[in-house]
Amino acid sequence: MTPKLVLLVDDDPEFSQFARALLTEKGMQVVAASSKAEGQAAFETNSPACVILDIFLPDGSGVDLIRPMRSSNSSTPIIVVSGQGSVDEVVRAMKEGASDYIKKPFHGEELFLKVQMVLENTQAKWELEELRTKVRPEEEYHLLFGMSDRMSKVQAILDQVAGTDITVLISGESGTGKELVAKAIHKSSDRGGEPFIKVNCAALPRELLESELFGFEKGAFTGAHRRKYGRFEMAQNGTIFLDEISEMHMDLQSKLLHVLQEKQFFRIGGEREVKAGCRILCATNKNLERMVEEGKFRRDLYYRINVVNILVPPLRDRKEDIPVLVDYFIGRYSQMYNREPMKTSPKLMEMFLNYSWPGNVRELENNVKRLIILGNESQLVSEFQRRRETGQYSAVPDDGPGDTMVPAPQRKAEGSRAPLPANTLQGAGGYELNLSNNRSTLKEVAKIAQRNAERELIQRVLQQTRWNRRKAAQILDISYKALLYKIKECGLNME
Repeated sequence: MTPKLVLLVDDDPEFSQFARALLTEKGMQVVAASSKAEGQAAFETNSPACVILDIFLPDGSGVDLIRPMRSSNSSTPIIVVSGQGSVDEVVRAMKEGASDYIKKPFHGEELFLKVQMVLENTQAKWELEELRTKVRPEEEYHLLFGMSDRMSKVQAILDQVAGTDITVLISGESGTGKELVAKAIHKSSDRGGEPFIKVNCAALPRELLESELFGFEKGAFTGAHRRKYGRFEMAQNGTIFLDEISEMHMDLQSKLLHVLQEKQFFRIGGEREVKAGCRILCATNKNLERMVEEGKFRRDLYYRINVVNILVPPLRDRKEDIPVLVDYFIGRYSQMYNREPMKTSPKLMEMFLNYSWPGNVRELENNVKRLIILGNESQLVSEFQRRRETGQYSAVPDDGPGDTMVPAPQRKAEGSRAPLPANTLQGAGGYELNLSNNRSTLKEVAKIAQRNAERELIQRVLQQTRWNRRKAAQILDISYKALLYKIKECGLNME
């Protein structure tokens, strides 16, 4: 790993020698400058990972360097070194964009810890920005909420809670997009410009998860050679996302409860409480209420994190979103793998719409990725044909957020229609008119036939537009609300 380059701007030879020796011993590379002019030139030449800047320099205040450095590279952390009687300059430095300050005299370890902390915070922000560039915010938001009514309800709740600091529990099966919901809440909040830090509670054993969350002090245990800042500190002023919180050990649940109640915590081996100035979002694919009853999850913590519960529906319950997601993933992976964008055939799209997607959006994404890499859909069509023939279904785990088993839609074979009941006519399109009341007038029959014809036309247009209801409304020359009413009245669904 390339050592981090630190630019030290200070005209005190003893301090410069001391700082250089300390940081070099810690595995960093140091470039020194003794004036404003030298400091600016060294900054532009070396592109340092961090700057240590003395306020008092022979050719003026070091604070004057902050703005030009920020204009060259806004992400480089700058630590200001101040002495006695320089409070006003420290305040000005922070206003100009300094990341932190340290006051002389200080212990050597303090300087290194300051450098380490600002570098870790910068890394976290860089990871956040990298994530944002992978999917542009407006695309991500549109991708998440798509076209379905179920996701529109999720969006409505999200819009209500985003501007608050309340803790939100996001529930849903694996692959439904719980992390996207958490990011959308973060980006829609006042903390949107601050770090979004994710912690997967299922990925680490108890001991490692505790140090990852809360950090530790030097000497706290064997191998703790230096202080480590935890994720709660890295998320300062931003949002921490605790994914799969159901996997957290009971001891850690107790410590998390303390953070939620007191907004403070102790590092491992620490004697001083650290403020937790971040918002907490949690996610689970388990039934936490059941886990509480079984004694596997703390009841008091459950009530603390479940202030607002957002249930992200599985993909099989919002199939209107499938065409939107398919188009998005085709565009994304065609660009990623340098392939020509391709259109899915009506046959493959029908199979996508009729499949139950036990892996949800993640499974759909992987299938589209395969489609782009293979370059043709014959293998995918064959696989989905086999799934249809074997009658695969999607089962929600017993301890999942919901406890339902949803069979995959099954098409009736041609010629397998049951005989019509007595006193029933079969109209155009296969719709049935019940004449058993002996009072059916021609007007009533015409009314029923008209409704059936409307239903058939609406269903055909919806299939042609892949259930894009806004496009279907334009084709049918009716308002969007009128179409929604007709869909509900006719009992149409995406079978």
